[in-house]
Amino acid sequence: MRQLDAACQNADQLEAACTDAFDDHPDASVVTSFPGPASLSGARVLAGIGDDRSRFASAGSLKA
Repeated sequence: MRQLDAACQNADQLEAACTDAFDDHPDASVVTSFPGPASLSGARVLAGIGDDRSRFASAGSLKA
């Protein structure tokens, strides 16, 4: 039980660190303006699309 409790506490700490880092990111307000994402799911979206804004030629290519 102690190992499970420690793993749960570590997961909670990781979630807090991830959401704090995402909230400080300059694109956080853009990502969270999409329908649905909050801080944690927004961080996953940002990780998936990356920081390189020139990677997508248009909004349609980002959507695809």
